[in-house]
Order: sequence, then C-alpha cells, then structure tokens
Amino acid sequence: MPGVQMSVELMSDHLTRSLNQVRNELLAGLSDADRESYLFLVDWLRRTDVASHALQVGDTAPDFLLPDAHGRLHSSEHLRGEGPLVVSFYRGGWCPFCNAELRALQALKAEFDSLKANLVVLSPETRDLPRQLQRQLNLDLTMLADVDHGVAISYGVLFRVPDETKAHYAGQGYDFAHRHGSTEWMLPIPATFVIDQDGVVRGAFVEPDFTIRQEPSDILAELRQLPARSCQDRD
Repeated sequence: MPGVQMSVELMSDHLTRSLNQVRNELLAGLSDADRESYLFLVDWLRRTDVASHALQVGDTAPDFLLPDAHGRLHSSEHLRGEGPLVVSFYRGGWCPFCNAELRALQALKAEFDSLKANLVVLSPETRDLPRQLQRQLNLDLTMLADVDHGVAISYGVLFRVPDETKAHYAGQGYDFAHRHGSTEWMLPIPATFVIDQDGVVRGAFVEPDFTIRQEPSDILAELRQLPARSCQDRD
C-alpha cells in the first residue's frame, strides 16, 4: 500500500528472509485506512474472479516486444530462444510489496543466470519511473514497461481499478493514469509465469491477494524441472 515504507533492513535481507516474512512485517505496518482498502480490493478481486482469466499451465504465452528502463526493446521470442523465460508482473514502484519482490528476485539473480533463464519484470509504469526504481533499489533486473497494458491484457491479469480503491490511492497522492500514460486506472494482478523455449507456460502463479508473491526459490525449482532443452547453454 502507498502508506507503507520499507526499511533498509527489510530491503536488503532477502538472502535469509522469505517474502512471506517480509510481507507479515509490511502488513503489520498498515494504517487502518490502508488495511481497509487492502481488504476491500482483495475481496473485490476474488468476487469478480479476475484471476480466472489468467494464462494457465499448458497455455501458449503471447509474444511481446517492450522497452526496458533505458528505452531498449526486448522481444520475448528472442529471450526464450536463449533459454526459459520468467515473466513477472508487478504493480509499480509505489507498492512496497512489489519492491520487496523485486529485491528478492535481485538477491537470487545469479541463480537464474546459472540456469540460463531470462528474467523480466513488467509494470505499466512509463516515462522515467522504471529507471528511477532501478536506481533506488539498486536493481540489475530487466525492467520492461507494459505500454498500454497490452501484455497484461494478453496474459489475462489486468483489471480496472474499482472506484473505492481509486479514491483511496488518489487520496495518497497517486495518479495511475499519469504514471501509466493512460486515461484509465488499470493495474495488473501481480503474477509470475515460467515459459519454456517453445513458448508454453510451465509455471503460473496468480494470486488476487497482491501482498502474496511467489518465492524466488519456488520459481527456480520450476525452472529446474523443465526439460533439458529449456536449460541448455545459450551458445
């Protein structure tokens, strides 16, 4: 939630702490208004069954071409030609739970590299926001801007922010339409997909409770279970 700040200790301790432990500490710091908004949105997402539209294991993942934090274009088809592809959607740099997840992924990036897996993280934030976040959190991740929410739509994880949640976030000083370069307030459900070199989804973690994220160690376990072709050298 916007009102929660993450301490340096929380942000730098992901080699020994699980995301669930960090989540519990962040939840404990929610104000009453933030907690009410959090509970409302999670309940709304479950009632509207948004997550049921997401890609599932066995589906073919739509390919995409998106700019990174420095304006360079990245093709999912090219990335999965080098090895398995991990696509992780996050809401934005304003969300402490997203920042915790990004730091946890960063902490184990060398292990993703050792498996010849390309890890990309996507958010709808545009302009200089991804680059600012990359500098702020000292990230060496491939951060892509999901321009016009196209990839979130194709992966089935996008939703229109309900009016009650919009009012809460606006009261915190956040204007998602401006941050996203869009006229609409839209967000992705944070989700992680493991995609093999044939473009088939082999792992899908989609959780309407946006405070719950897949542990990087579990993503690595899914990668290790892929057929040998998906973990071959990039030569």
